[in-house]
Amino acid sequence: MQVELWDIARPKPYERNPRKIPEKAIKKVAASIQEFGFRSPVVVDEQGVILAGHTRLQAAKALGLRQVPVHVATGLSEAQTKAYRLADNRVAQETDWLDDVLKIELGALAELGFDLDLTGFDVPELTKLLHSEEDVERAEIAPSEAPAAAP
Repeated sequence: MQVELWDIARPKPYERNPRKIPEKAIKKVAASIQEFGFRSPVVVDEQGVILAGHTRLQAAKALGLRQVPVHVATGLSEAQTKAYRLADNRVAQETDWLDDVLKIELGALAELGFDLDLTGFDVPELTKLLHSEEDVERAEIAPSEAPAAAP
């Protein structure tokens, strides 16, 4: 696979992109790019229109990057181009997490002092994964909300 560095304004967003990209996602991807570097290029068709990587491009812009790595997908039919745009995003949604294994991996990262926010998981998700149900329930009831003790 050939990857080129393009000026950040060169890849063209697909006008009918059916995915909404919340600011939260852009911030997470930007944090990932800052921490790990650009590890997945923006994929474009032969006209420079994005097939995959709209969020990566927006994150790069938010970071003030001037160039992004791009892979030009050549030789795809019009149908394949349209299908790849959908499949690249959709197929990842078919997976589930093995919570017991995920807990071990997150715990190992925490022990290494790594910022778990950079894994893309939100604080409530991390809390539920890394703490017992009793710990989570206690944390969800703030002292001012706790029921008063009987007299």
